[in-house]
Amino acid sequence: MMNIMPWTDEHKERTRERIVQAAAAAVRARGVDGVSIAEIMAEAGLTHGGFYAHFGSKGDLLRAALDAANGQTLDMLSAATQSLSAEQRIDAVVDTYLSPKHAAHPERGCPLAALGPELARAPSDVRHALARGIERRVAWLETFLRGTEHDEKDATALLACMVGGLVLARAVDPAQSTAVLDATRAFVRRGLDANPQKRATARTRSKSTRRRRKGRTA
Repeated sequence: MMNIMPWTDEHKERTRERIVQAAAAAVRARGVDGVSIAEIMAEAGLTHGGFYAHFGSKGDLLRAALDAANGQTLDMLSAATQSLSAEQRIDAVVDTYLSPKHAAHPERGCPLAALGPELARAPSDVRHALARGIERRVAWLETFLRGTEHDEKDATALLACMVGGLVLARAVDPAQSTAVLDATRAFVRRGLDANPQKRATARTRSKSTRRRRKGRTA
């Protein structure tokens, strides 16, 4: 009788990663409800029956796929900032995210823009996975705003503007998509450029007010 050797842990991990990567691309391209486990496994070059050796449910796979997709997006944006000065990096992030190439390839892009509205109605554990991705992205954006007058709220607003702009660019007629992206980039840049000046002026006025009050009470 021929002995069948069990798969090594390394082989299992590689297989699981193939499934995750296939799922990350498929759900971003066609939506969570638009792709089945059988289709994902086929795109990974595997049979449907092998799925449950790696995941307990489609929800388990979706959480792993969201983490992978978020990681891919951060890698893409990080690559755009290499060899740039601190002042140039946030502009590079905005340009890369709100680019025609990103808009044209949701299967390789940000899962927040591709799946956000759909996942808002997903089970709570999947929504929590999406929330973790949002928190991670906001924290990442904050690193580019340190040393400026911007704060965590600005990083959250920046992400919201970029995601919303990308969603709209994909929703409109292709002839209008570039105009939407251009308008969103310009709006974001005005916000990033204007807020520090306004806040610096407000702080100066606040300090002057405190000095006047201190003088009156002296």
